[in-house]
Amino acid sequence: MGDSIGMDQRQYVLFELCGEEYGLPIDSVQSIIRYEEPTPVPHAPEGVEGVFNLRGQVLPLIDLGRRLRGEQIVPTPASRIIVTESGMGSVGLAVDSVHEVASLLLSDIRPAPQAALAGDTAEAFQGVATYSDRLVILLDPDKALPKPVLPSTGLVQEGDPGA
Repeated sequence: MGDSIGMDQRQYVLFELCGEEYGLPIDSVQSIIRYEEPTPVPHAPEGVEGVFNLRGQVLPLIDLGRRLRGEQIVPTPASRIIVTESGMGSVGLAVDSVHEVASLLLSDIRPAPQAALAGDTAEAFQGVATYSDRLVILLDPDKALPKPVLPSTGLVQEGDPGA
């Protein structure tokens, strides 16, 4: 961590998705780029909108609104792709907009209320934090994304993605 961030703080990239504010740990974010329409891929896994080219690397694009909220984002000039590292490798996450990088005190992070969470994405939420009088939903990038599917079997891959 940087010199200006204490042991009692973590940095998050804050972004908007379907009218709510979310955060991803900054150490999982590789870059943030302008939204570009993905190239559709036949028989892509559920949640993968297609692929896009980032500096010669072809990456899958996941519509995070569709994945977490069941609402597909409607791209605007403010829309962004957050390139993140997860159990699937590098992926792009389509979001409505990116606001800022925020340092959050660990004491301001509370567990996500279990009664408000449902389905297979419930474990995706690390917690909820108050930042500048706003509630921010904090995500675990490994758990917020669909699990990789082994191509020939259709079985969900568990454990090391390189296995």
